[in-house]
Amino acid sequence: MTFEKLFEQDRIGECKLKNRIIMAPVGNINMADPFGRPLNKMIEYFIERAKGGTGLLITGLVPVSYGIDPTILEENNTTYFPRIDGSSRTRLGGWRDLTAGVKPYGSKIFIQLSAGLGRVGSPEPALKGKILRSSSWNRNFYIPQVPHLPLSDRKIKKIVKMLGQSAANAKISGFDGIHIHGHEGYLMDQLTSAPWNRRIFGRYRNKFQFGIDVVREIKERCGEDFPVIYRLDLTQALQESYGDEIFRKHFHGKERTIDEGLRFCKALYEAGVDAFDVDKGCYDNWFWPHPPSYFDDAVYVREMAGRLKDYFRHEDIPAKVIAVGKLGKPEKAEEVLKNGWADFVMLGRPLLADPYWPAKVRQNRPQEIIHCIGDHEGCIESFKKGGHPCCSVNPYTGFEDTKKLVRANTIKKVAIIGAGPAGCEAAITAHKRGHDVTVFEKTGKIGGQLSLACKMTIKHDIRRYLDNLQYRMELLKKEGLQIELNKMVEADDVKGGFDVIICCNGLKTMIPSINGLERIRHLEAREFLSRDMELPADVKDVLVVGGGMLGCEIAYSLAYEKELNVTLVGKNKELMPETVLTNRAQMLWMLMGKGSPSGKQEDSLKKPVRVYNASKVEGFSGEKAYIKANVGRKNPYTPWKALIPENVNNPFEKRLDPYNMEEIVIKTDFVIFAIGGEADDTLYNKLLKAHSANEIYCVGDSSRPGGVWEAVTGANEIARNI
Repeated sequence: MTFEKLFEQDRIGECKLKNRIIMAPVGNINMADPFGRPLNKMIEYFIERAKGGTGLLITGLVPVSYGIDPTILEENNTTYFPRIDGSSRTRLGGWRDLTAGVKPYGSKIFIQLSAGLGRVGSPEPALKGKILRSSSWNRNFYIPQVPHLPLSDRKIKKIVKMLGQSAANAKISGFDGIHIHGHEGYLMDQLTSAPWNRRIFGRYRNKFQFGIDVVREIKERCGEDFPVIYRLDLTQALQESYGDEIFRKHFHGKERTIDEGLRFCKALYEAGVDAFDVDKGCYDNWFWPHPPSYFDDAVYVREMAGRLKDYFRHEDIPAKVIAVGKLGKPEKAEEVLKNGWADFVMLGRPLLADPYWPAKVRQNRPQEIIHCIGDHEGCIESFKKGGHPCCSVNPYTGFEDTKKLVRANTIKKVAIIGAGPAGCEAAITAHKRGHDVTVFEKTGKIGGQLSLACKMTIKHDIRRYLDNLQYRMELLKKEGLQIELNKMVEADDVKGGFDVIICCNGLKTMIPSINGLERIRHLEAREFLSRDMELPADVKDVLVVGGGMLGCEIAYSLAYEKELNVTLVGKNKELMPETVLTNRAQMLWMLMGKGSPSGKQEDSLKKPVRVYNASKVEGFSGEKAYIKANVGRKNPYTPWKALIPENVNNPFEKRLDPYNMEEIVIKTDFVIFAIGGEADDTLYNKLLKAHSANEIYCVGDSSRPGGVWEAVTGANEIARNI
């Protein structure tokens, strides 16, 4: 397939771009010093994407409302955001280094300016006595008991001026344009949208006014020919996501409709906006603006970008439209442009997974692209826990300044036991450094647990990643990498034959001892997946034990693919307590029968999965399961709510009484256990005891059960340093 449209030149305002590929605003957080000056970490991060061939780079969130929105500052007046507000030449020096670094590669760069966080900011300042602010009286997203008071018109006008000053600073620092952060329920969206702006007096009761004022201020400070992109959710899609009852109860029965969104875009164009980057959703249905792995490709591009493009044609508006939302498959991105749904495509996570996506597509090497798996563990969860954006499948993302792949001074014989994500990453990295590498895999294919996970239809992103992983391993085999499949390794098999042994042999699964279990048909989750999810023909009622991500994915897949009656039992207060907000929210949304991988209501479950959280299976008898459930357990289906990190104190959280239990009896004719596993370090310990090699390491699940991020990051760290 040829990709002609992707590599056509075009303009946004007066800014000429070498292709139609735009990097979404992902990055920045914890990539600047505590006072906001960009560090070399941020600079190298963007330079790498410029080297890869992206036409336009957009920085991540840069808020400007210091002194007004307390959620953007931390203790001692430091911040985890970069800053360009005010007149600090110290900070501007870092921005100048960034813009100068990307331009030699032919890329242009815009800065994303934000009015602030408002109700979606951390509640911690309020817990320490500060007054939080929003467009009207609103509840904090993370702790709803914490209120946000309305901003005065005077303060809002000051934010307008701050955005203008910041834009002027950006222009003099070498930026090619401004990207206004007006979507997803942040403060700018709060001021311009019905769910949160319920003002009845003053200038900003007009929900379009703040956006218009900001655009005019930027144009007056920077010139009419200085390009501006406005990012907005064409609709928050709250009613569509949750139905009328929840919409009225939790969101005042108000939101920006698509028709209103179209009119808003027209008003913004008349104010001076040159291009629009449109998606749908907000924090309260975060799976829309940050589509997880479960969604189909380009899940709402036709509905959002395509609708706006049609509207602009009808209104004879020449502003450009940028499509966003799961466009990492090159043929899908090309299709969007060929169909005329947008003028540009925007890639976020695909460029974190592979900065050279544009170059590989342009050179007709799409099979070499390392694909995003949509887990959000690196790009979102990392900075939520105090880190910076990184990537599960690309261990160099966010570490371009420190992690370098260099030739080894001493060539070593390396044995890698296990060909899951950890084993493959260790093999690829060690081989590229010049080592003599042999991979031993006990099954007939690479992939480890990922090859089992993608037996579920919803794991199609994993399948795409594995296809690429297989392709890369095959290329390296031609260069001398040795892979021995169907080879179970014992300690004596590798003793004395290698300089380095890296154990990546995974985890040990488990099934708990439960009274009566022997009298009911059952399987461990991974064994069930290895059998291609086949069940006896007479099975109709399945019990899944385990409320983590795997248990929920299996429960949904059984209901979605096989239309079975499914009950899910989890021991924790909440389902999937360790899962990233956006992925967790979408899975809950699908389990409760409100949504689907296609995004269409008609494809949702007809029979939602029945859930007992804060519960435990006590026994089986015949076709009955006996469950002890906490009487005070919460409604498990609240995808519009976030879970608070365990290091943040929530004084309003109530503990469950562990003795307030009830017995529930359900019908089931098959049980699947998805309760995790433990590290399989038996071989590693034997190798250590026998002094089998000079260097012996253990990574991935064989060291500590975790996700792809832990496996790939750990394996890369070892392989870069042996």
